[in-house]
This record gives sequence, C-alpha cells and structure tokens, in this order.
Amino acid sequence: MGIIWILLGFVLLTVVFLILWLRERRRANVEYIAYGLRGDEDSDENTKTNITQMEASFVEAISKLEELGQVKQDDWGVWIWVDTGKPVGNDAIND
Repeated sequence: MGIIWILLGFVLLTVVFLILWLRERRRANVEYIAYGLRGDEDSDENTKTNITQMEASFVEAISKLEELGQVKQDDWGVWIWVDTGKPVGNDAIND
C-alpha cells in the first residue's frame, strides 16, 4: 500500500510542476509579444544610428588602409586593393 501513496504523490507533484511550467511559458509568450511591440517604436532611430556608426567605421577603416597603401580608388571611384586590383569587399577570403 505504501508504494501506491508514493506513486500517487509523485504523479500529483508532476502535475503541479507541469501546471506551473505551462503558466510560465504563457507569460513568456506575452513578454515576447510586448517586447516586439516596444521594439517597433524606436527601431527606425536605432537602425539609423547603427547605419551611421557602420558608415563611420567604414570610412575610418578605408582611411587607415589608404594611409598604409593597401587600397586606392580607381577611375570610377571604387575602392580596390593595390595588390590584387579587386574591389574591396569582394573575395574577402584569401585563396
């Protein structure tokens, strides 16, 4: 008779944890939705900031490479590598 009580207690404990877990998952889904709605308000401004930062970083990197003699602009204004003559950004992985 004792094993039946142990099994019954284990099943009851499992059901309690399952209910608590399901409640927490439902709350998590609501938080994800709320976070997505909040993200839309400032997403345009964040995107503009990120693009501006990326452009500034690119200009800084190109300036340093130009000072080192690694890149130059061709007749059309495209940045190319001095060694290979390929445009910067193409074939970034060395063969």
